[in-house]
Parts: sequence; structure tokens; C-alpha cells
Amino acid sequence: MAKRLFSLLLLGLLLLPLLAQEIIFERYESGIEIWIILPYELVHFGSEDTLAEYQLSTQIKDSRGKQVAVNEQTLEIPNWDWLQGAAIPVQQSHNLPTGSYSLSVTLRNRKLGDKQNYERSFNVGSQATEIGQAYLIAKREGFSYIPSTMAMDELQSLLFRISFAVEAQSLRLTIDGIRHDFELPESPFELDLKEIAPQDSIADLSIDLTERNIRYQLEPLLYRPWFSFSTRYSLKDQLDQLRYVASQNEWRVLSRVPKNKYHNAIESFWQANDPTPGTIRNENRDLFNQRVLQADERFTLHKRLKGWKSDRGRIYIKFGEPDQITTDAFPIGRAASISWHYFRLNRVFVFTDERGFGQYTLRNKDDEYDDL
Repeated sequence: MAKRLFSLLLLGLLLLPLLAQEIIFERYESGIEIWIILPYELVHFGSEDTLAEYQLSTQIKDSRGKQVAVNEQTLEIPNWDWLQGAAIPVQQSHNLPTGSYSLSVTLRNRKLGDKQNYERSFNVGSQATEIGQAYLIAKREGFSYIPSTMAMDELQSLLFRISFAVEAQSLRLTIDGIRHDFELPESPFELDLKEIAPQDSIADLSIDLTERNIRYQLEPLLYRPWFSFSTRYSLKDQLDQLRYVASQNEWRVLSRVPKNKYHNAIESFWQANDPTPGTIRNENRDLFNQRVLQADERFTLHKRLKGWKSDRGRIYIKFGEPDQITTDAFPIGRAASISWHYFRLNRVFVFTDERGFGQYTLRNKDDEYDDL
């Protein structure tokens, strides 16, 4: 049988869009592994504090609303500049029967009182997760975190960790062109990369896991800003954002969803629009969330008009980066305009600043929906 190559592309090194969610679920014989990824930017410190103490509470309910698991733990998070642009991993394991569940997470600052809540729905099926996330967990001054780069000069360790349910024949880590092979690896596989990569930084790391005639290619988990997508946007905003990419029938259903069902509706939409449902990553969702965040960064004018709600933001989210942009910034007798050219789509969108305040509106709106 010819070899098949499965490119999972989990959270890429080369600025690829990453998992939008901060909670990752994996199922193995030992139970459900839950990884809660907390961006360091969410941590608040008092003016003179060198440490923040948070209470992390998790609660799992089944489809009938019955509580089946609860966990309480304290997180002591140091106030260090080098943790900026990093994330804090929290791992939990639970034994749950097949079924549908909801996970509620509450993160409360014990001193300042600020509180953040998250909710996720997940299913426990009969099949295990074939290949889990490829985690990189750095440790510095005794504190473990998920870094944004693979610089190792100040680290005590850089732990590579991956779980899998397949019967793996071999695992290959290629670090800056040098191969390191491990035969018959056992799950979970853990290795301190500083032991095999003594240099100060890793520029390129590729991971190949082989199961008989199947080779899985993976990329490691590094922190990126859009990890915190669901903390930046309310469920109402997230639902409204889907209008840009949902079909008419999909939006007809979504627009009628009651407030207490927003989260389930969003998750169901992305499950139905997952190009690779057998993997952890949903490429469509990753790309969409990345575009929403970039639209906000580029086109927000003031608090009342977020970039994703603007005409340019909407077009950017729907169609991505234009192939060419032309501007007429100082015309005589007419409004300034910007034209976005999408040669691959045979479309041109023209935006005009009628009031001269930088709020560009789409002039040829009919072209947005042609042939969609």
C-alpha cells in the first residue's frame, strides 16, 4: 500500500493561524485530558505585587445538567517581563463515559477580585484521539509556561510532550536539519529538547510520527495572540461575526438561537464547517478568527465601531488579504477612495471616505454577493 501523508499542521511555527480556543480536549484510554491555556496578558497584578494568586475552578456537567466533575486549584503567577507573550498551561484528567458535556472555567484573582469565565462544550466518543497536540512547555526560574519562540538560552528545560492512541513505530524530531529518531515510542512521550539541542535557540522543529505505512506530520504548540479570541469577544459578537461566512440557511438558524444557546450554536457551526473533522484543529475556524483579530487591529476607529464591524473589516474577513490595493487619497472634488483588487476572485471592492474621518464605506455592495 502506498504511503499516505497526513499533514495535521497543529499550531504552526511559521506564523500560521493557531487554535482559536484556549481549551483543548483529548481522549485516551486513561481518560479525557483537558488542557486550559491561559494567556499571560489576562493576569492582573497590584501596583507593587511580584506575584498574583488566582483561584481556578472547573466544573463539568453532562447533557442533563448534572455535575460529574469539579476541580479547584490555586495558581501563583509571577510578575516577570519575560512572560509577556507567553501562556500558562493547566492540565486536568477525568474519566467520563461516552456522551455530551459542558465545561465551565472560572479564573478569579484572590486579591484584586477580577473574575473571568469560560464555557466549552465537548463530546466524549468511543474513539480515542489518534494524535494529540504537540506541546512545548518551557521552564524558567521554576515556572512552567508555553513560549512564543523556541529560544532556550535562559531556560531550565524545554519539554516536548505528545500523547497518541495509534501504535507508533517511530517518532522523528528534526531540529535545524538534524534528525533524532525514537523507535517504538510510548504515549505520552516526553523529552527535554535541551538535552538534544544544546544551542541557544531552535530555528526549525519538525515532528514525524509513523504508524506502519502512515506518517503524521505535526508542528509544535507555540503561543500566539489569537489564543485569547473568546476572551476578547462576547458570545453575541462571535455569533454576529458568523454572518459574514454562514450560508443563508445557516444564518437563518443562527439568527433565531436564544441567548443561552449561543455557545452551542457557535460550536455546532464550526463542527459542520471543519475541513478535517478527524483532527483536533479546525483550519477554517483558525483562519476566520485570525482575520477577525487582524480586521480589528487594522480598521478600528473608535470603541463604537470595531474594525470587524466596518465594511473593510467585513470584506477582509470574508475574502482575506487583497492581491493589490490602489488609493486615491487626495482627489479634487470627490471623496478619497481605496480599491481592493482580488485577481484570483475577479473582484474589485471600492471604499470611499465620504466624511473625511477615515471611515471608509463600501461603494459597490452588490459585487460582494455576486455568485456566492
